[in-house]
Amino acid sequence: MMIEKKQLRVGLALLLGLSLTGCFKSNPPVKTERYSLPEVTTSSPSTAQTRTLILNRIQLADYLDTDRIVIQTDDITMQAARDHLWVDNLAQELRRGLRARLASRLNNTIVVDPQPGLPAANTLHLTIEQFHGQMRGYAVLSGQWQLIGANHVAGASQSFKFSTPLAENGYPALVRALGLNLDLLSDQIASQLQTLP
Repeated sequence: MMIEKKQLRVGLALLLGLSLTGCFKSNPPVKTERYSLPEVTTSSPSTAQTRTLILNRIQLADYLDTDRIVIQTDDITMQAARDHLWVDNLAQELRRGLRARLASRLNNTIVVDPQPGLPAANTLHLTIEQFHGQMRGYAVLSGQWQLIGANHVAGASQSFKFSTPLAENGYPALVRALGLNLDLLSDQIASQLQTLP
């Protein structure tokens, strides 16, 4: 009786081992890649007329609220990549990337996250509706942004949409093209900020 139980356990272990081996042969593990938006060099803020810009919470469309890079596979289908991920969730990636890009364009402005005790300052509200790749070979960024002055007067909401062709196939090229789109958005916001008192 004891020998039969031992043989049964050995037989089950052997069967399980063979089953797992078959799974790995038909579905080998895939290497996960993590990506970060391209960095930009920031200059030190000018000591004369230093202003503050508060980068408020970035609101993302629900399908983007993930750490997975999203691809539009046809005219109606969005698919989150399984093995191609952002280093952080996308909101954090965008916040870090936008903060650095705005700081590099506005050398008289410090770009900060909201925090208690900050003096009144211009505030940027940003909604991202699209930040993904398209199978046709483009990176897309769209949404709206709005500046609220230090006097709490809201400026007009500005819509934006940028579409940049990929330099080559692959996720690294897509991430770089998305970074270029963020550059264009930063240029647009910075030019508007420079007109504020």
